[in-house]
Amino acid sequence: MTRQDTGPGLRWDASVAREWELVKPGLAAEIWEEFRVDERHRRRMAWATVGQRAMGQVFALLSVGAMLLFAKYSLDAGEPLVAAFAVGAPSISLAVIFGLSRMPGRTLETAIGRPVRRVTAVTAVPPAPPDPVPPTGGPIP
Repeated sequence: MTRQDTGPGLRWDASVAREWELVKPGLAAEIWEEFRVDERHRRRMAWATVGQRAMGQVFALLSVGAMLLFAKYSLDAGEPLVAAFAVGAPSISLAVIFGLSRMPGRTLETAIGRPVRRVTAVTAVPPAPPDPVPPTGGPIP
């Protein structure tokens, strides 16, 4: 069963189409086709977004699998420290990247930038206290 494109929905009004036809014969059909092309493009872009996310997940899974294979090879070669580093550091990085991408309003740039601002604020040298007022020679009132 094929599904027909119903066009732009509520945006399409027959009285408006009649007015367009009075201005230029065939204009309503041109506008209708533009609406259909626009909706078709929107649907294709939505599918492209789904494909892009799916490919990202596949590549992430493949990279984790490659890390695990390298760790197994390192363990078989008698290098447990290399195996721990090969799996630990990239796994933490991937967890941070994917975790931050799932949080609304958070990006990797803002997550990294915020601690940098804190560290800069903590390590900044405080201003030196003002020099004490030199004594004037008389009693202090």
